[in-house]
Amino acid sequence: MTGERKRLLLEIVGFIVVVALVAVYAVRRSGGIGEPVTLEDQRIMMGTVVSMTVFTHDEERGRDAIEAAFAEVARVEALTSRHAEEGELSRINTAGRRRERVAVSRELATVLERSLHFSRLSGGAFDVTVAPLVALWLGPDGVRVPSAAAVRAALPKVDYRKLKVNTGAGTATLPASMTVDLDGIAKGYAVDRAVRTLRLRGIEAAIVDAGGNIGLLGEPPRGGMWRVGIKHPRGEGLLGTLFLERGSAATSGDYQHFVVVEGVRYHHILDPATGRPATGVMSVTITAARAIDADALSTTVFVLGAEKGMKLVEELDGVEAVIVTGGEAVDGIIVSSGLKERFTEGS
Repeated sequence: MTGERKRLLLEIVGFIVVVALVAVYAVRRSGGIGEPVTLEDQRIMMGTVVSMTVFTHDEERGRDAIEAAFAEVARVEALTSRHAEEGELSRINTAGRRRERVAVSRELATVLERSLHFSRLSGGAFDVTVAPLVALWLGPDGVRVPSAAAVRAALPKVDYRKLKVNTGAGTATLPASMTVDLDGIAKGYAVDRAVRTLRLRGIEAAIVDAGGNIGLLGEPPRGGMWRVGIKHPRGEGLLGTLFLERGSAATSGDYQHFVVVEGVRYHHILDPATGRPATGVMSVTITAARAIDADALSTTVFVLGAEKGMKLVEELDGVEAVIVTGGEAVDGIIVSSGLKERFTEGS
C-alpha cells in the first residue's frame, strides 16, 4: 500500500461513522408555508470532506443538482491531483523528469496560470512547484519532520519561475527533477465549479464547503447575510463569525495538519523560501469573489506573515482577510478594512 493510500485510508476510517449518517440526503423542512427544503450531503473527496447544502422548493431537482456538483468535483480532482496516475497533472510531472513540453487542456493550463499569478504577486510565497518539499513533510501518517539536509537538497527543485505555461497553445514545461502540487488552489477551483453546476441546474441558494473552502450561491432562504464561522485555532469553538452577502471564503490554519516534536509545532503550510513550516501566523481566512482566489490567497498570506500579508490584501480589490497571530496561544486578530463591520469575534 502506498503512503498516500494509507493516509487516505486512515481518513476514511475516521470518517466512516459520519458517512453512514449522511449516506442519504438529510431533508429538513421548516415550519413556514412555502419555505424551501434543505438538502445536505457530504463525501470524502480531494483528500478532505466536501459538503453541499442546497435550499430548494423542488427536492428531485435539488438531489440531481447535488449529484451533478459532486461529479464535477470528482472531475476536477482527476484533473488536478498529482496522485492520479492517468491525470493531466501527473503527465506534467512525468514529463518534467525528461524536461519536455507536454500538451494540457486549456482548463488545466488556466489553473496553472492562475497559480503563477499568485506566485508572481507574492514573490514566490505561493509556489505550486513546492511538491518536493511537501513529499518530505507529509508522510503516510501525516506531518513528519525531515532532516535539515533533506530540506536543503529539495530547495533547488522549488522555483515557480521555471514552470512555463502557454494557455493559448495548451502546453506546460517543467525542468527535470521538479514537480507540481496544486493542493493549495485546486479545492477552491472545485468549489467554484460546483457552485456553477448548482446554478446551471436551477439552484438559487446553496453552500459548498471543501475542507474550509466555502462557496456561496444566492442568498439565505430567509434573506439577510450568510454566517460563516471561523474555527478557533487552539480551541473547540469559533474564533468569530463573518457575515457575507455572496462570494467565497477560505481558511488556512496550522491546526489542520501538524505534529508537535519537543514542544515545537510543525504544520503543513510550507514557506517555499526556507523549506520549513511558515511561522508567526496561526490561521488566515480570506474572502473573495472566487473560491480559487480565496484558496490560493489564504496560503499566500499565511506564508507572507501578518504585516506583509495584510498589506497585500489591502492592495487587492474585492479581497478581505482575518489573520490570527500567535504560537501556542492567540496573541492577535487582525481584520482588513473591508471586513471590520462584517466580523464578530467570539462564538
